Amino acid sequence: MQLLTHFLELRASFAHDIEHEPQPITLEELSERMYCTTRNVKILLKKMMEQDWISWKPGRGRGNVSELTFLVSAEDMVSQQAMELAAQGDYRGTIELIHQLGRGESLQDSFVDWLFSYFGYRAVVQEECSRDTLRFPVYKWLVSLDPAFSFFAFDTHLMNQIFDTLVLYNPSTMVAEPHLAHYWEKSEDGLHYTFYLRKGVLFHHGREMTANDVYYSLSRVKELGAKACQGWMTESIENIRVLNRSAIAIELKQPNELFLQQLAHTSLAIVPEEICRDNENIFGRMPIGTGPFKLERNDDYICKLRAFDGYFGVRPHLDQLEIWLLPHELSEVGPSWDMVQVLCDHTNSRKPAGAVGKDAEWHQIEQSILGCSLLTFNEAKMGPQRHLNFRKAIDLVIDRERMIEQLGGFREAPASSFLPTMNLKRTSAEYRTDVEEAKRLLEEMGYNGEPIQMYIYSNNSEDAQWIGAQCAKAGIRIELTTRSMGEMMQLDTIHEADLIFYHICLESEYDLHIIQTLKQCNSYVRAHLSPERMAWIDAEIDRILTIASRDERIKRLHEVVEVLQEEKTFLFVLHRSQQTTYHDSIKGVCINDLGWVDFRKIWFTPST
Repeated sequence: MQLLTHFLELRASFAHDIEHEPQPITLEELSERMYCTTRNVKILLKKMMEQDWISWKPGRGRGNVSELTFLVSAEDMVSQQAMELAAQGDYRGTIELIHQLGRGESLQDSFVDWLFSYFGYRAVVQEECSRDTLRFPVYKWLVSLDPAFSFFAFDTHLMNQIFDTLVLYNPSTMVAEPHLAHYWEKSEDGLHYTFYLRKGVLFHHGREMTANDVYYSLSRVKELGAKACQGWMTESIENIRVLNRSAIAIELKQPNELFLQQLAHTSLAIVPEEICRDNENIFGRMPIGTGPFKLERNDDYICKLRAFDGYFGVRPHLDQLEIWLLPHELSEVGPSWDMVQVLCDHTNSRKPAGAVGKDAEWHQIEQSILGCSLLTFNEAKMGPQRHLNFRKAIDLVIDRERMIEQLGGFREAPASSFLPTMNLKRTSAEYRTDVEEAKRLLEEMGYNGEPIQMYIYSNNSEDAQWIGAQCAKAGIRIELTTRSMGEMMQLDTIHEADLIFYHICLESEYDLHIIQTLKQCNSYVRAHLSPERMAWIDAEIDRILTIASRDERIKRLHEVVEVLQEEKTFLFVLHRSQQTTYHDSIKGVCINDLGWVDFRKIWFTPST
């Protein structure tokens, strides 16, 4: 690997397409390019010649020009070395090489095809036992697998495979169902709950789960408070008492009609006390839960899950799951559809419709994503974005229908609510574009073209650039700043931004998740509210949580959102859809609210 690195660094210092063409150069020049002495240059050149990577004709006498000829391309070398590492089972070495030395646009087509042949379903034979393995690529990586910091949809989806909660919420029946707790009692005044735990439930490291773990898990989130993404969910808890090894009592400050739904949320999953307490700094990287899959590996490039044979519920059919992080450039060039058997496409980079048309063994699910893209305005920071006229002007220049028409992809419809199926009073017909009116509003407020910082994730750049171009027509200067996913969880980063454009993913518990958007400490909608509006929302939600009727709760929440929309606190932009392509050999494919295949339910028929 070290010699290959030297070769690639040397090759990068020359022009493209010069293979097999002698290049005049002196040893002293090579020494400068390779950052080593001329003696070491000679040693490296000799080793490269022994590998048939180069030919070298030294000049006669000191300082005379020599000739260096590259016999192989850098792309060929990356491909060859990666294939050799993969053949040896060194997948980490393979993917490290791809990240460190390869570029998606320059890798050979044959190498890309080879790489994607590693993905999909495999029946791997280990010690005379066949294990069903699903390996698939992603292009953005995990931030944290600690339930207390559940923020991004992909992270949360994997947490749901690793952890369990006290109860499960069934969105079809709208009823909480037993899970880690097999039974519970609720007092008439709605302030006292007693949960009775299943016996014999094991954590992945082999210890039985007890009421002490439940006490620790809930108390930890409560003590973290605003440091935990969903710390607000424990605000209504007054006291927690361990009654015995299998029973725990929880007392609330006031009735909370969504308390059981909150207990079913990933952020309140049960963690093993001693493991989390003693290893809190690394728990988000290598967590331990009671869920159907246990985490075996999670480094910078590969995440590996294995079915937990000791699971108290129904063991998954899938034995192993491997997720590989690939360079984002490769999302544009792969995969071949006969190689990747399950692909969730959450981007606009491609439409896999051809997979179905060419081969009857392929199937496709297309569905709307529960959520929408939002543009938030930081009213807690000085700047033009605090002025209502400015926010109205940006709303007037965003032609949502034209945005869909011009950008295409999976952009589905203009958004007038959080969910495509639950529009508020405003309809798409009322979205009007009026650049001249926008200019008038800006002139009225005294805006003089000051630059505005819009923070985004890298995968939102196309939408954000389009919005920026439209704003420029009215004289609004939008400067885009791309921040990492980890940074975009931090309040300091959120408070720096004037605007944030992002996509919010909701789940079926509509009332809980709208409240979550308004209450979560690092929700962009909440973090960008003025202190006065934040206090008003907190008081409104305290009242809403006491309402027994779901319809009435949603009605009241709509009224709160309508107030925020009248003030243009944030803008609804677009709804999106996604496509999942899968092979006929894969059964049990269903897409959850987070937009991912539920790995617990899929299984494979044998190949014929």
